[in-house]
Order: sequence, then structure tokens, then C-alpha cells
Amino acid sequence: VEQLKPYYQSAKDVDRELNEILYNLDSIMVDSDTQASFGSLHFLRGNLYGRDGHLSALVEACSGIGTPGGSKVVLVSGYSGVGKSSLVEHAKEKLEEKNIHFISGKFDQLQQARPLSAIDAALNEFTNKIIQQGPQTSLEVKEVIINAINS
Repeated sequence: VEQLKPYYQSAKDVDRELNEILYNLDSIMVDSDTQASFGSLHFLRGNLYGRDGHLSALVEACSGIGTPGGSKVVLVSGYSGVGKSSLVEHAKEKLEEKNIHFISGKFDQLQQARPLSAIDAALNEFTNKIIQQGPQTSLEVKEVIINAINS
């Protein structure tokens, strides 16, 4: 029975295994059993690796929204597949722990005919979240929005 490798807990764990592979590359290439054991990296689904700085910066920027001198909107950009959505989801979890409303929208290349589709998605998410909390919350949020518009 093949021994199961533990999932990585940090970027250091991944780095350590990759260095081990490089160090033993000659022997790994000769032995097919060794190739199979090193054939895949074991990432725990839902974990971020090596993105603590980005996550902290995003949470900090979002925490300042609505404060004097704070951000009004925070945008995350980057190449496809680099983990922007995962980063945003982790930030969302951290901010919701602080009782901060966090909404997000994702630009979809297939929705180019709707240039504001990401904003539309974010506002839909927010309104659905408020509606689920009941009529009292809806009235409170309505009042806050009206006051913000009038000030």
C-alpha cells in the first residue's frame, strides 16, 4: 500500500519537498516507484500558500473602507490562475469575522457585453445577504444608504 503524504501546512513545506526532488533528481528518474511517490504535490484544498502578505494587505485595505481617509473600493487584479479568487474568499472570511460586510464581483471575459457585470454581481450578492437577514436589517441598511447618499 502506497504511503499517503501529508498535506502541506505552509509554503516552506512545499519548498522543502521541491528542493528534495531537485536534490534526488537522478535517483528519482531511475526508479519508477520513486517517481510515482514524488509525482504529485499534496495541497490541502482551501489553503493559501505564501500569500500572507497579500491577504494582510487586502484585509487592511478593506478594513479601512468607510473610515476617514480610508479606501472606498478595493480592486484585485492579476493574471488568470494566480489565485485572486482564493485570496478574495480568504479575505472575505477574515472580514466577516470582524462583522464587516464584504461584497465581491468577478469580471467574466464572456460577459464583455455587460461591462459592469462584476459590480452587478457584487451588489446582487449584497442585497441577497441583506434580504436573508430579515426585514429589520433591510430597513436599517436602507436608512444607512439614504443617509450616505444625502451626506
